[in-house]
Amino acid sequence: MKKVVRSFARELVALYFISQIATGMLFSGEQFQSLAIAAAAITLATFVVKPIINILILPITLATLGLFKFLAHAITLFIVDTALPQFEVVGFHFTGFASPYFDMPPIDFDSRFMGYICFSILLYVIVNTIHWIAK
Repeated sequence: MKKVVRSFARELVALYFISQIATGMLFSGEQFQSLAIAAAAITLATFVVKPIINILILPITLATLGLFKFLAHAITLFIVDTALPQFEVVGFHFTGFASPYFDMPPIDFDSRFMGYICFSILLYVIVNTIHWIAK
């Protein structure tokens, strides 16, 4: 049970950060309630559906030495997007970042497919970073 609660908290924080970093992930209704419902659905999909997806994409993951591990996150996001009316991915739009030390260019993808891929990479990085910090 603790594992599920921790995973839910990581997903909730990661979805909040992603909604602040990039646009294209829409939460209808009250922002926090929709965010919590989406985090609960992603947590449930992570524990139920993602192991099946990982087995199905195992040959691709092995052939690419784990490079396409984020594909399981993208499929999970697609399943949650299809199941929940409060959550929708319409694309990926990042306005860029500029500082005296480095610049990140703006990224715009209007395709839903590329939105799933980009958001899954962001979600994977943020969730694993939070998990690493919490250890």
